Amino acid sequence: MAELSREVPILSFQQQLSAEDYAQSALIYENTLFPFRRFWVRAGICICAAVLTASTIPWYLSRFATGFVPACAVVFFLALALFFWREQPRRRLHSAVLQFCNSRILRLPSKITVYKSGIELENEVETLSEYWTDFSGCVEGQHYYVLWGGMSRPLLILKKSPLTPEEEKILSAHLRSTFAGRCRLENGGRFQ
Repeated sequence: MAELSREVPILSFQQQLSAEDYAQSALIYENTLFPFRRFWVRAGICICAAVLTASTIPWYLSRFATGFVPACAVVFFLALALFFWREQPRRRLHSAVLQFCNSRILRLPSKITVYKSGIELENEVETLSEYWTDFSGCVEGQHYYVLWGGMSRPLLILKKSPLTPEEEKILSAHLRSTFAGRCRLENGGRFQ
């Protein structure tokens, strides 16, 4: 990994993650990689199941003279949709905040240096050097770049706030060209 430091850096900046930064980035990662974990997808599936179950009520009434079973199923699916809509995002964010709070290393201010073939993260406890080939993919959000699958950290979060607009364009263009088809936008799209 010493070879990275021999390269001329493309970009260098300081950042310090907060619990909210980490939680929002983890949510972006999960929503990008696992679309069926999105709260609105699960809630939509439950609402569709409730509508389909409600459509069986006339049949139940003609066969069994009661629509109690499908009515209970409709209420269950609607309650499940409400759970996915309201509770799932809150619980996922809370879980990510707990993960952040349990890791002292994630809270430390870090110096990030971006090279052509990799990235280096330095703080008072550790120095991580990762090649771009070590990462599985990248997602560009409105406020963050989230890289996953690294050897040292499962998620590497790069905040956009310490970057100037010019530096942000340079980093964005570099990540797009480096990750090619593995770099996505937060809303699920891919770069052209």
